[in-house]
Amino acid sequence: MVKYIDLSKFWTEESDLSIETAHEKTGLNRRTLSSAKKGLLDRCQIDTLFKLKDLASDLAGREVSFDEIFKDDQA
Repeated sequence: MVKYIDLSKFWTEESDLSIETAHEKTGLNRRTLSSAKKGLLDRCQIDTLFKLKDLASDLAGREVSFDEIFKDDQA
């Protein structure tokens, strides 16, 4: 079973955060950010995972757990 990183429930239209701004904020590449925003990121380095969790926490206005940013391919 494949697991994905999915920031779509945190990175909504209301958040008004562009890929470019997220890139400048996190230093992550645009392709990684775009895939995570769509819920389609299926692999990354450990430091990227922590940066994406921090970004989700910023967007949510609270500490987000790793479990909250993972989804199964069946979800």
